[in-house]
Amino acid sequence: MAIQPPPHHHLTLYPPFMIIDAIDNRLGNIYPTLHPFSPETIPDLVKLADSNISYSNLPVCSRKRSRDDCSSMCDPFSVARNHVEDVVSSQIRQQQFEIDQIVAQHVEKVRCEIEERRRRNSRRLIETLEEGITQTLRSKEEEIMKMMKLNYAMEEKLKSLCIENQIWRELAQSNEATANALRSNLKQVLEQLVNNNSRMAAGDDNAVDAVDAQSCCESNNYNETGNSNSNSNMKRGWCKSCGKAESCVVLLPCRHLCLCTVCASSVDTCPVCKSFKNISVHVHMS
Repeated sequence: MAIQPPPHHHLTLYPPFMIIDAIDNRLGNIYPTLHPFSPETIPDLVKLADSNISYSNLPVCSRKRSRDDCSSMCDPFSVARNHVEDVVSSQIRQQQFEIDQIVAQHVEKVRCEIEERRRRNSRRLIETLEEGITQTLRSKEEEIMKMMKLNYAMEEKLKSLCIENQIWRELAQSNEATANALRSNLKQVLEQLVNNNSRMAAGDDNAVDAVDAQSCCESNNYNETGNSNSNSNMKRGWCKSCGKAESCVVLLPCRHLCLCTVCASSVDTCPVCKSFKNISVHVHMS
């Protein structure tokens, strides 16, 4: 009778409690470096609970599984490694999600700050432009007011010049009328002098005496006695005041040619008709 060998069992070199303590110590060194469990790690724990690992971390080998699966499930280190990898991957995903949230929040914050800075710069630029435009408009308004005042002053000056021009025009017209009157009077006097000279050249003494006595002041018969008794040295054509120089000055308005140049400046009345002198005219005798 042949002896059958005992059924094949997975032999371990260490007792089960030592293996469990080693796994707990190893996991105890890993868990503090990880974040607390989050809802994302719950499915991994559920999967772990659904597995054949008992509370003592000892795998229960099913008879329907293959020998390789049974050997892998019976390896406590591979089970712990898989669990750690699942936990680490879930924590990495959680941290990545948190990092994404932080980055998104930071991006939103930076965007808001940039937008606020842009609005602030826009307001500052608009205020600067408004201030510059206001100063320019104010300076232009001051220039306009200055030009208006200058224009008003120029208009007033123009009005005064127009009035002064009118006054000078009227004065010139009056002077021209006076000059025309004097010119006509002088012309009459010169014509009379020419007639007197022609009569004197003819030797008509009576006519000369009558001409010399004529006056526009109605004083032809004034002091006829004194004239008849005058000095015999008084000749016709000589000064009636000094009798030493030739008569060359006509007195106006009486129109008597009776004074010399020296006496005309010192005599106020006509020596012939005794009328007051207004003006004297020097006559060049040819």
